[in-house]
Amino acid sequence: MNKKPYYKANNWNTVEEQVDRSAWARLNDIVYEPRRVPIYKDQKEFLHLPKNEQTVILHSFGSLTLSSTLQMKVALSEIKKDAENSEEVAVYNALQYLESINNKAYSYVLAEFSDSKKQEDAYEWANQNPYLQKKMKLLNTVYQSGNTIQKKAAHVFLSTGLYHSSFFGPLYLFGQHKLPRTAELIKYALRITTLNGIYTGIKFRRDFFKLPKKEQKKVHDWVYDLCDKLYDNELRHIKLLYKHTDLEDKVEHYIHYTLNKALMNLGQEPKYPENVETLDPILTTGLMESAMIEDFFFYTNAHPILKMREITK
Repeated sequence: MNKKPYYKANNWNTVEEQVDRSAWARLNDIVYEPRRVPIYKDQKEFLHLPKNEQTVILHSFGSLTLSSTLQMKVALSEIKKDAENSEEVAVYNALQYLESINNKAYSYVLAEFSDSKKQEDAYEWANQNPYLQKKMKLLNTVYQSGNTIQKKAAHVFLSTGLYHSSFFGPLYLFGQHKLPRTAELIKYALRITTLNGIYTGIKFRRDFFKLPKKEQKKVHDWVYDLCDKLYDNELRHIKLLYKHTDLEDKVEHYIHYTLNKALMNLGQEPKYPENVETLDPILTTGLMESAMIEDFFFYTNAHPILKMREITK
């Protein structure tokens, strides 16, 4: 009689979950090294931007670094604890590594665009920003004490929705044909944040639709309540980040779009009426030139990750 083993080897040849197979195949295509993107070639153009635009860019990357730090250190570790199989754990391990690359990339841009004093100022601005700190607290409270479905929802809201208040500045400038190498790095980062949101959203929907209808209604209400809290706080962050520009309304409009995408990832009805066709044409140019066809800006619930073919010999 065979004894029950203390620990079992993981057999990847028996993976049955198509989403895990597809995500794993996609993950290995989007690894990048930030320093291979020649940001230094954008430095001269950056230094010729108006001071307020320079400040927005530096503070945007400071904000991205802070948010990404929470995702890298906490969010993915906590979500991974609730994985249903070894393959799901493996995908989240890879997503955590990729988030680490993004985290390093945002600091790399700051280093290329500013001296050590301005870099420290950008980090300090993010660290002392009350609205960024409130966002971190709202999300981390869910990561630390929420249930498995709540953790996934919080992660999707940041990955698919709230990051974009800081992505807006570089993308808007790129829509004006400025800072193209910086936009290239943003494109790489977007692929990772997009897959983070989409994959986790799929796993959220798996859990959500297993629930009885009464429990689904409770989760739906909780998700909308979290969305409202994050959105109200994000508006204050946007006003602070873009206060010396005329972009506040455009960024707010864009966040309506990205939060709708987050809700779509979660299988919930969008809250806001705006869609991509109504976005500012300059931003739309930056978005479409920065995205790949399977990326965030073309997302529907029939996303290609659900039907991606595996790599074959």
